[in-house]
Amino acid sequence: MQKKALAGVQLPIAGFRGSGLAWMIDILSGVLTGGNHAGRVKDPFDDFSGPQNIGHLFITFKANLFQKNFNQRIKDNIKTIKKLPKIKGVKEIMYPGQNKFNRYKNNSKKEISIPDIIKKDLEILIS
Repeated sequence: MQKKALAGVQLPIAGFRGSGLAWMIDILSGVLTGGNHAGRVKDPFDDFSGPQNIGHLFITFKANLFQKNFNQRIKDNIKTIKKLPKIKGVKEIMYPGQNKFNRYKNNSKKEISIPDIIKKDLEILIS
């Protein structure tokens, strides 16, 4: 018998702390929003019987509302995390979004040529 993973469930990590985190994500993005939760999100690859009824929750914070020196504190935090021992085969510990930001910086230094046919299509879309 083949085991099937539950879709739409944040699987626990890091013992009881991770289980608590997974449960809170389920509560915030499922229970609170009215979406499916507790493993009832339909598998997007196997179950086409109807909508998945997925809930989404976006939360924003004004960082300096809680700590006036947030920018320095987060920089210090990143430095500390990046100094931690790495597992075999890992060259660098990266923070969320760092890889994309690095690609953005590298790509912004390059001249990107756009074929005329694409330029024309873009002009049609813009007008």
